[in-house]
Amino acid sequence: MFNLSFKFKTILGIALIESIFLFILVFNSRTILQETMEKDIQAYVQSTVSLIGIASLNAVLSKDLATLDSIADFSLHNSSVLYVRIRDLDSTLIEKGNQSLLQAQFNPDSSINSSKTDGSYDALSDIVLDGNKFGSIELGVSINEQNIIIEQATKDLTLIAIIELIFVGLFSLLLGVMLTRRLTLLKESAQRLSKGELGLQIPLIGGDEVTAASKAFNEMSSKIADITEKLNFDKNRLDTIMNTATDSIFMIKIDGNISTLNQAALTLFGYKNEVMVGHNIAKFIPSYKFSIINIPNKNIQFINGITAKGKDIKLEIHSNMTYFDGETYIVGVIRDLTLIDQLQNELKAVLDISESGFLLVTSNDNISYMNESFYAIFDLTPETFEEQHDFPRFKSYLKTILDPERHTDLTLLEKISTPDVLYLKLPKEKIVKVIRKKINENDNKSSQILFFLDITHESIVDRMKTEFLTTAAHELRTPLASVMGFSELLSLRDYSAEKTKVIASKINTQSIRLKGLLDDLLDIATIEQRTVSQITLQQGSIEEVLTELIIEMSAFDNYHFIDFLKPAHWPTVEFNPTKIRQIFNNLLSNAFKYSPETMKIMVSTAIRMEDGVSGFAVIIEDNGIGMTPNELSHVGERFYRVDQTGNIPGTGLGLNLTKEFVKMHNGKLDITSDIGKGTTVIFWLPITISIEHNKE
Repeated sequence: MFNLSFKFKTILGIALIESIFLFILVFNSRTILQETMEKDIQAYVQSTVSLIGIASLNAVLSKDLATLDSIADFSLHNSSVLYVRIRDLDSTLIEKGNQSLLQAQFNPDSSINSSKTDGSYDALSDIVLDGNKFGSIELGVSINEQNIIIEQATKDLTLIAIIELIFVGLFSLLLGVMLTRRLTLLKESAQRLSKGELGLQIPLIGGDEVTAASKAFNEMSSKIADITEKLNFDKNRLDTIMNTATDSIFMIKIDGNISTLNQAALTLFGYKNEVMVGHNIAKFIPSYKFSIINIPNKNIQFINGITAKGKDIKLEIHSNMTYFDGETYIVGVIRDLTLIDQLQNELKAVLDISESGFLLVTSNDNISYMNESFYAIFDLTPETFEEQHDFPRFKSYLKTILDPERHTDLTLLEKISTPDVLYLKLPKEKIVKVIRKKINENDNKSSQILFFLDITHESIVDRMKTEFLTTAAHELRTPLASVMGFSELLSLRDYSAEKTKVIASKINTQSIRLKGLLDDLLDIATIEQRTVSQITLQQGSIEEVLTELIIEMSAFDNYHFIDFLKPAHWPTVEFNPTKIRQIFNNLLSNAFKYSPETMKIMVSTAIRMEDGVSGFAVIIEDNGIGMTPNELSHVGERFYRVDQTGNIPGTGLGLNLTKEFVKMHNGKLDITSDIGKGTTVIFWLPITISIEHNKE
């Protein structure tokens, strides 16, 4: 051997070197290819079986075989999936695919080599919820394509190596440099491929064995690139789903470091991906608890998060544990409650200040919300309403306060979008308008809202206005009839001067009465339009105005006697002579109208203090019919009249105007009354100059 020629030794040495190099190249290429494909197939199988496990969880729990059958069919649409078996803890729920593989004993594979016997890479994944196992997924994926690629690549490389060895001696001198360069390129390409440069292609020069090896390498590289692209496509599809979700989605490792976030989560916290991923979740959600993740019904947390601007945000977090590539992860969904809370608070504020009562009734007849006005309308408090927290009990309560003369049942509460009226017998009678409406008209099980509006005042005012029009027409007709009658007499007959003067006096009296009624109406209109917010006041004594009015009324009324106790000194007050006369005229007229004939009316004065201010009070007392507490509470309301029979004349405007005029004088009006005993009215005016100063 050692006596061989240098040329032969050179050729043999080159051949030996080439043989060793080719062997290493083939072995490394095969090893790299096998390891790459093994990792890819393991990752693909593990992600596929995990996804099937997640999709099958609810169906396994409910033993929904139809859904499991659909999941199995969908899984088999992938040509590489040979079979799928879904089991619960006791038995097989569904199995589909290659029957021979399904009948064989199942053993999970740990590598491609262990699956060469049956050509199926077998994988197992448990179906787990809250740390409890409820079943498993058994999946077989074909590795024939990978084995063929590996074997074909091995054969091609081996063939190239053999051919290279045969011809190396003949062409070593001529092709040495070129061969070395091309093999080096192949080696470098294999190394680049092993480092992840997928789809790498070697230029093909000529048609020799090295070119064939390069071509095989190119085919192998293309196959690996195709498989990787498919895996990347699946990953991108999952990323797209995550990043288009409106809720924030996260995946963190068991140590709390963030592994994955979708775009909604980044937007919520206001950070870029690189700022959050890889960092601990406690930096962004300090109160997040890992300890309760696997506790049933406790994996929902309502806690605060911190944005990039340092702002606290209310969060609702749903999370659960999962296992991937042998590691434990926590996957969760985050919802921002800030806007929801803001809208709820704004709506609650609007409903709380509303004078209308709102009652929200769920589909199962529970009451989920009521506002403050609801309690006020029905004379309830939150404490007393606790026992009525379902709608049937509330209706039972309503039956106890309904006006039995107007209601026989509560079917009106079942009407949808049809206004109706409730008549209630509470400490005070109430009239309540009610409307019931569905929140979602298209959903038969939708919650419903009942709208209650207290229309008692409006109803009473409408009734009083009607009564006022009737009374006013009567009151106007009486003096008008007198004016027309007496004027007609004057036009038809000639009377003596004395008789004509009497008739003219009566016409004048009735005209004055008619003018008084019209003045009341004009005063009401003026006050309503707020065209007179102030009146001209003068300083002085009201002695002259009050004395003249009492003398006039005493002369006009032949049945009542006015006992006027004058004060020793009249203090100086601010008043408008016309309005002050109208005030006393209305007060004295009421005392006359509501007192029996021959009854005495007492008028007296007094000095009193009111909120630290000295005042002059005029007191008018009668011994008439008096008023009940309920009647007294309505005195001064427009159109309200104590007498409902119509026997006592009046429009229900006099005392209302009187109260308005009293306000204009910065005074006060106090009325007390006992039924059957009489009424006392005290009109108080502030004194502008003290009595001592007046004495001087």
